[in-house]
Amino acid sequence: MIGPAHAVVVGAGIAGTAVGLFLRRIGWRVTVLEARPARERPLGSHLSLADNGRTVLRDLGLLAAVGAAGTPTDRISFHDHRGREIGSNNQVSTLIRRDRLGEVLREAARRAGVRIVEGERVVGLRDDGHDRVVATLADGSSHSGDVLIGADGVHSHTRRTMFPDHPSARFTGVIDGGGSAPRVDGIAPEPVLRLTFGANAFFGYQALPDGEVVWFQSMLSGDGDGDVVAGPRADPMDRWRQRLTELHGADHPPIPAVIDASTGPVIRWPVYDLDPPARWSRGRMCLVGDAAHAMPPHDGQSSSMALEDAVVLARCLASADDLADAFARFQQLRESRVDTVAGLARRTGSLKFPTGPRERRARDAVLTMFMKAGVAASEDVSRYRLQWPTDSHAAARSAHDPAGRPAARTGPDGSPG
Repeated sequence: MIGPAHAVVVGAGIAGTAVGLFLRRIGWRVTVLEARPARERPLGSHLSLADNGRTVLRDLGLLAAVGAAGTPTDRISFHDHRGREIGSNNQVSTLIRRDRLGEVLREAARRAGVRIVEGERVVGLRDDGHDRVVATLADGSSHSGDVLIGADGVHSHTRRTMFPDHPSARFTGVIDGGGSAPRVDGIAPEPVLRLTFGANAFFGYQALPDGEVVWFQSMLSGDGDGDVVAGPRADPMDRWRQRLTELHGADHPPIPAVIDASTGPVIRWPVYDLDPPARWSRGRMCLVGDAAHAMPPHDGQSSSMALEDAVVLARCLASADDLADAFARFQQLRESRVDTVAGLARRTGSLKFPTGPRERRARDAVLTMFMKAGVAASEDVSRYRLQWPTDSHAAARSAHDPAGRPAARTGPDGSPG
């Protein structure tokens, strides 16, 4: 078995902090390096955290805290641009702003003894080939450990260092984003997330208990979007109102009213795709989350996949005889799962952006059938259960099967349904 070690984690996002929490469970020391100072961390838009991710948070004892920072969603309702419901997913999820989920995880990691160093940009990585890996920072200082975990996202510096010849992430031509309206006439608070395959683009919204309506929107990039393509940004609503009105003016009520009532800011970010490297590890370095396998955002699984990665990697490190075996086993256990989930997301994304009336009619003709199959597949993805062993016998079994398995169908509270 690998004895207690010191892990240096690059990136204090969802993947990095979750990895830190699970490594602390097996007695490891953990230092997390985050390039951005806390004051510069963007607010981010909301995300929908599916039940497979919520299961990991429950195991960490954080589901209540995440629920308090977010809003419950009892149902996701899918619509065409005329407003007709074409599908419904009745599994419970949590609607939460990305930065608030990150705050809950970082606070828990600090309480568990994880050292998080913010405002420290990694500019160099070196595996000495023996027993240490060294991360050099922009100020010339360094941190060394027995293992380095790259959890630094789709544009991962860790991945570029490990595999300099691997192609960079590529812009898909899609811009995602979201905003909010203090209140919209005719929309009452309810735990239902409504998603619409619009006439020209994709739109979703949910009314929170205080009446605020938070919304999501995906569109194809156009002229003048170069600043967004360069990276995430927050803009005044007035910059986007006319564009959104043009895209969604033909969509069913109350979508135009939500756009009209929104006050900003609007958060915008480009969507990138990545061909996963053939290997997720090299020497004493290993990739997790979007750094290893960027997850398309179209099915809301990126955060849950990162949380699943954290459980499986820590189990593999706890049960293997050496690092190479642990990293190889981690990739073996996760690769098929993330490929399946990413494939489902790409198929959903392919229907979001009809490029003309003919394409829209063709899309609408298959949309109901697609959603029936898509909702069933999404429910199967969300029923996947990864839990940390609670006793020595379970820990011994998990050494041979750290991957978890799809659970039986459950009710909203996790009880057999």
